Amino acid sequence: MKDDEVEDVIDLEYEILGLSVFVNISTKPYHKKVFLAEVNGEIAGLSVAYWNDEFKIGSVAVKEEYRNQGIGRSLVKKCIEFARSIGFDSVWLEVAVNQARLVSYYKTMGFRIHDVIKHYYGIGKHAYSMVYRM
Repeated sequence: MKDDEVEDVIDLEYEILGLSVFVNISTKPYHKKVFLAEVNGEIAGLSVAYWNDEFKIGSVAVKEEYRNQGIGRSLVKKCIEFARSIGFDSVWLEVAVNQARLVSYYKTMGFRIHDVIKHYYGIGKHAYSMVYRM
């Protein structure tokens, strides 16, 4: 990622997700990596991964006009491949319990529900902790 793309990454996360994992982990002692998907020189999507003891996908965001073209799947696969290349045997992520379509999407890629995290997104807003085992 180029220096001038940092702001684009943050803006895209806020636009699609309403928050920026990139910003949230920037001041924390994690190793981190951003994967970008570009179409015609424009950022079409991104994924933010971070790790210490566990490898986590913190966010995956694809601009609406580029959805359903395999970009999100490709970004998740890049995270998995990278995690494997640096010695991890599992990849973790969290998904809101009420996002059934997204939970199903991750299941098609081999992720499985590991646990429910109560109030992860606020009071009464629970998340699934999902894991991909290599």
